[in-house]
Amino acid sequence: MSTQRMKADRYVQAILEAIVEQWQETLASVADALAQGNTLATLNDPSQDLDGRLAQLGKLLPAGSSAEVRNFLHMLAQEGDLNLLAAVSAALRGSLSGQAAPQEAEIVSAVELGEAEKNQLRQQLTAKHGDGLVFVFRVDPALLGGLRVRVGDSLIDHTVASRLTALREVIASTVR
Repeated sequence: MSTQRMKADRYVQAILEAIVEQWQETLASVADALAQGNTLATLNDPSQDLDGRLAQLGKLLPAGSSAEVRNFLHMLAQEGDLNLLAAVSAALRGSLSGQAAPQEAEIVSAVELGEAEKNQLRQQLTAKHGDGLVFVFRVDPALLGGLRVRVGDSLIDHTVASRLTALREVIASTVR
């Protein structure tokens, strides 16, 4: 690779880092304001007046925010996705550094799992999805039994509640 090409690549990297830093500062500022003011539910509610929601969101933006960042936040508000702001910021940071943001593995059970069971699940999911998983264990008695595991877009639902629902649908379809 030529010296000129290496210099050009360094300048491009510096430009990208500056742009991402600007975006991240603005996104973090808005996310903090939303968390402190408890306005997320209102701004994310599509039944509320859109112009009013966008005006309220505009008040949370730091002075000098770029039109691109403002438009992006307006799009999130229109789609009801402002709750994804922190995840978007983390993914943005990870994409520039070349590292993927940690992926969350959510394990929901009907009863509290023991440490041995949790460790076994961690090992199995790490073997299947790779390192870098962040494990979140929750208890939901409504599941009645079994587990529901979500990693990214993948969902494994081996709960008693889902099996009963599927059985109910089969019975209902045969009765009709």
